[in-house]
Amino acid sequence: MSPMTVGLIGLALMVILMFLGMPIALVFGISGLAGIMMILGPDLGINYMMSIPVTAAASYTLLVMPMFTMMGEVASSGGLTTDAYGAARCWFGRARGGLAVTTSVASAIFGCVCGSGVTTAMVFSQVAWPEMKRNGYSPRLGLAAIAAAGPLGTLIPPSVPLIMYGIMSETSIGKLFMAGWLPGILLLLCLCITINIWSRLRPQDAPRAEKIPLKVKLKSLVHVLPFLILILLVMGGIWGGICTVNEGAAVGAMGALLITLVMRRMKLKQFIQSMKSVCGTGCSFFFLFVGVQFFNSFMTLSGLPRALAAWVGGLSISPMAVIWVIVVVYLFLGCFLDVAPIMMLTIPIFAPVVRTLGLDMVWFGILVTFCGALGALTPPVGMNLFVLANRVPDVSIGEIIKGIIPFLAATFIALVIVMYVPQVATLLPSLMIGS
Repeated sequence: MSPMTVGLIGLALMVILMFLGMPIALVFGISGLAGIMMILGPDLGINYMMSIPVTAAASYTLLVMPMFTMMGEVASSGGLTTDAYGAARCWFGRARGGLAVTTSVASAIFGCVCGSGVTTAMVFSQVAWPEMKRNGYSPRLGLAAIAAAGPLGTLIPPSVPLIMYGIMSETSIGKLFMAGWLPGILLLLCLCITINIWSRLRPQDAPRAEKIPLKVKLKSLVHVLPFLILILLVMGGIWGGICTVNEGAAVGAMGALLITLVMRRMKLKQFIQSMKSVCGTGCSFFFLFVGVQFFNSFMTLSGLPRALAAWVGGLSISPMAVIWVIVVVYLFLGCFLDVAPIMMLTIPIFAPVVRTLGLDMVWFGILVTFCGALGALTPPVGMNLFVLANRVPDVSIGEIIKGIIPFLAATFIALVIVMYVPQVATLLPSLMIGS
């Protein structure tokens, strides 16, 4: 049996295990182990695989993940994300669709500590929806706005999917972080414009909130200002070449802890709980990454990615046509999986293809992150939609799907702009010191 045939069998096995509900780390690990053993044989295969777990887990680059996770957990436990929502509500709540706009802005801020679109939607279903409901917002607009803001959590750095993409594709994580800002802001503007148009056409769906005095607005910035300064220090240090991404992650983690301690927001019990969550997330990621390394090694031995890249390179179609095919694949997979597993599944296959086409790998990283997040909004089985339906059981998923359609259009427009105007993603990385 040829290595490429084994590669195709391994891919089929992986898909079957995934749909059977097996944990993603085991899916990649079992598929990779089985494939390597089939290609090299038991004795040579075991010798080949012995060094993979140690090499993968000892990677210095992986330290960025638990550090940024700690930053997010501490900031969330200390109530800094709640402060961000409160400040945004004070400043934007009076505008047309103000609470929905507030949710979008707060989701962008929350993206600085979370990095997951599904988690962002889950949090704001509990933080933002009760406030919208109290002010008379329709579920169709309110919950759809929460779901649509989820992708901001994966584009605004520090983003977990961007970290994974950088590690797997050997692309600068610092450049990816800088590249995520302008597409994230573009998406935020598209969502806010959609909310504004909706609230003008159907004002009964988005009643205006009470007027907030300027004094209260300014006071709301006091608690959120230290955290915003922290984000600027971390990202500014990375952009200016003052610190590496790993060092910036450590600054973010310790800075968030110091802020919550100074503000007397962090108690010992909360700190212990946060560290437990960080350890659990970190261990899960390390197991996942080791499994992915087994699968990547299997794919390399099979020669499947090289063959696919050579085949695509020989086609008489434009690189943009290939990108459109990849976009469709990501939109489909996003209906069933979160962004991170999608990247683990596809980057070993698609990255060689994109390199063969001579396209910018930083731009492609932003594009696939965008696509995976957009897929989570796509009916009938978008993950963000089901998360909201589960968290708000008194509203049917059909109602949420009806509301998500205008936001899907807005998000897709932002995606197309990033596709055809790559400078949106590549401008800030090109200005980095030492780039």
